[in-house]
Amino acid sequence: MIVDENRVTSVKTRIIAHHQQVCRTDREDSNALSSDSRKKLVARFQSSLDKVDAVIISDYAKGLISTALLRETLRLARAARKIVCVDPKLKNLTAYRSATVITPNTFEAERASGISISNTRDLVRAGRRILRETGIPHLLVTRGEEGMALFEGDSRVTHIPTVAREVFDVTGAGDTVISTLALGLVAGLTVLEAAVLSNIAAGIVVGKLGTASVTPEELTAGIRALA
Repeated sequence: MIVDENRVTSVKTRIIAHHQQVCRTDREDSNALSSDSRKKLVARFQSSLDKVDAVIISDYAKGLISTALLRETLRLARAARKIVCVDPKLKNLTAYRSATVITPNTFEAERASGISISNTRDLVRAGRRILRETGIPHLLVTRGEEGMALFEGDSRVTHIPTVAREVFDVTGAGDTVISTLALGLVAGLTVLEAAVLSNIAAGIVVGKLGTASVTPEELTAGIRALA
C-alpha cells in the first residue's frame, strides 16, 4: 500500500431496493495524484513486474490513472513483455496504446470514437475506428444485456451474447470481465476464448447481490452449461 496523508479514501454508498441496486453515491477526491505519490507507485510497480504474468489497469476515473502514470507504467510493462488488460475511462483511448486489450463499455466506445451507437452497424464502425486510431490489437466492448463485441485486427468482429439469467446487481461486473480476461490470456487461451470466459463470469456475478466474486466451481458449471 502507498499512503497519501493528503488524500481521502473513496467511499461508495449503494442504495438497494427489493434486492436490486437502484443507484450509488460517491464521496471522493478525484484530483490527480501528487507527483511524489505517482513516483512511489511507479517504483512499486516496477519492482513487482518480475513476479506477475499480466498487468490489469482498472481505471475508475478517481484520479489515480493519469496519462503520466500510464506513460511510465505501460512503457515498463511493454519492456517486460507482459500481457496488459485495461478497463479504460479516459476519453482519449490512445493513452492506452501499449495495451494488449481494452474493454470499454458502449458509452465509453461512443465517446472515444465520436460515433453514436444505436445498432450493430454503428458498433462495428466505432470499434474499427478505435482500433485504427489507437493501434491496440484487441478491443472488447461490453454491452450490458446485449453481451459483448470482440474486435481483432482490422476486420474480425465477434458478437458474444450475454449469459446472465437475472440481474440483481452490476457491482463489480467490469472488474470480473477484466480479471477473467487476463486470467484466460495468462492460461494460454486465445483472446476470443478468454472473452467468452469473461462473459460467463460476468453473467454469474450480476446474478448476485453486492460485491461478489466467481468461484472456480461456478465458472466450470457456467462453461458446461454452454457446451
